[in-house]
Amino acid sequence: MSKKEFTPIQIGKPDPRREREIIKAYQNMLNAAVSLQMANEYCLKEDGEGFGLDFFFESLKEDTAKFIRRKFVEINNVSIPGISTERLKESDLLDIKELDHAIEERKNFDKAWAAVEATRFIYPLRKLYVNDEIGFDLTKDFHQQVQYKIGRFTQSKQQNFILEKMQELCKILNELSEIQILFPKKGPTEIDILADFVEIDKTNEDEPFQVSDILFYKRRLRAFREKSNFLKEPKTFADFIA
Repeated sequence: MSKKEFTPIQIGKPDPRREREIIKAYQNMLNAAVSLQMANEYCLKEDGEGFGLDFFFESLKEDTAKFIRRKFVEINNVSIPGISTERLKESDLLDIKELDHAIEERKNFDKAWAAVEATRFIYPLRKLYVNDEIGFDLTKDFHQQVQYKIGRFTQSKQQNFILEKMQELCKILNELSEIQILFPKKGPTEIDILADFVEIDKTNEDEPFQVSDILFYKRRLRAFREKSNFLKEPKTFADFIA
């Protein structure tokens, strides 16, 4: 019989503020990426289709001004007598429209990337490119990885067992809340009310926690107790020997 493998289980819900922080940073970064991609391409090719995703990622590997100058020379076969091609690529002699705009967009992208880096969650930008029609987007896998990053998970079978029991307890507490025996809006101290419903039998090692025999005489549960019928005749000795 094969030994059952341990499977980590997520404990509770991840911090929603942390999740919002990561998603916001990535959304801003994707917006900056699109703006930068468009600005780069406008400097090099005003009309027609773009240069593609690989071209954009290539542009991120170096200074934007140097990249655009280099590509401008290569794409348009620009040459100036007396100046080498390599020197021309690094010079300010090229008249490239909107180059300053592309440089500014790169600054915006770098700022957005710094915000992403600060979240300590790094997800490959290339994997956020869905297709040529949709472009960049936060994918289902991205959201799953965010959940995994910020979530806490069990580390042993014993923790799985304990978590399962706590989940069962929470289910019961939620059911008690539905019938207004517990009021979660009052805060964590609301759990203290459960002490009224339970007795502890110290002599019972197997099941020391027992339901109180006067359960429906306790506060909040009195409303569930059947009212006494005072018109009902009490039993007598005649009933006893009948």
